[in-house]
Amino acid sequence: MKKLLSVLSLSMLLIVAACGSNTNSENETSGEAEQANTKSVLLDFQSEVVSVLKEHNDAIVAYESAKAAFHDSETPEAEKPSTEELEELKGSAVEASKATIEGIKGLSVPAELDDSKEQIESALKNLTQAYSIRAEQADITDPSVQEKALEQFTKFEDQMGNVFEDTDLIKPSFAKELE
Repeated sequence: MKKLLSVLSLSMLLIVAACGSNTNSENETSGEAEQANTKSVLLDFQSEVVSVLKEHNDAIVAYESAKAAFHDSETPEAEKPSTEELEELKGSAVEASKATIEGIKGLSVPAELDDSKEQIESALKNLTQAYSIRAEQADITDPSVQEKALEQFTKFEDQMGNVFEDTDLIKPSFAKELE
């Protein structure tokens, strides 16, 4: 009888332990799946942001490159753009910056990223600010505008990088995506 009770007790103990083990395993599996889904959604959101930024980037880069050549003392006069050319490029860059701002404002943070929503929205505000600076302060004679815009863009990249690192992903470089 004692042997029977011992065997039954041992059997019950093994059954309870096995059930507990399955529950933990199921929780770990669902947690891993949820994290993988979050990573996937974050990467998709990154692609969406890059797409918005690339859409009008050529006009902005053309103006900033021409402006840099215009102010560069080492660029031969024959290769420097005229003031009229710069004004034309400036107009296109301002419109492109405004269109980019509208594109950024049209982005919505997916529900799967709710844990990082505040951080992402703050980063997007810095990104919007970078393009606002480009649109509002695109003065031909002021070379510091690019620096101010770059400062805001860097803040955006840092904040988004933190979101990626919190999700165990490598910090992306949005600037390299625009090259």
